[in-house]
Amino acid sequence: MIQNYKSLVFILLLPVYLNGQVKLSVNTIPKKVKVLLDGILMGESPIKNERISPGVHKFEINKKGYAPLVYDIIVNPSQAVHLDFFLNPIYQIKFKTEEVGLVFELNGTQQWDNKFIRLNIEAGDHLLRVFKLGEIVDEQTIHVDEPKKFNYYLKKSLSED
Repeated sequence: MIQNYKSLVFILLLPVYLNGQVKLSVNTIPKKVKVLLDGILMGESPIKNERISPGVHKFEINKKGYAPLVYDIIVNPSQAVHLDFFLNPIYQIKFKTEEVGLVFELNGTQQWDNKFIRLNIEAGDHLLRVFKLGEIVDEQTIHVDEPKKFNYYLKKSLSED
């Protein structure tokens, strides 16, 4: 009899457990950032005292001039969720070279062979690789923390002196 009672209580409370709402707060730096939850606009940050159901959710955080964030989260029942996001600014970089016959690659994704190019780059460190005739001739880290102009010069090796 007691075993059946426990099963009955579990069955009755299961829908409440699965459909319960969890308190949600979202803060961002900077403020007034669009926050989407599962593709639906929740509003602009800061967001306080919203409700979210337990389970897997996707946050999308967007603001012009900043790198967008996509964040997956698993929300557990009966737990308050407090999320803090720091958005990384995007800066315009002007890249110039007088070198001939070089191909540039940034972070293994963007490639160009122009002597002058403008790029919008997220703040932080980025890997620049330089190729000539398909072989790497230079590799360096570029630190971006403001709009900058980069003048690239191919380093001469010791054997060329």
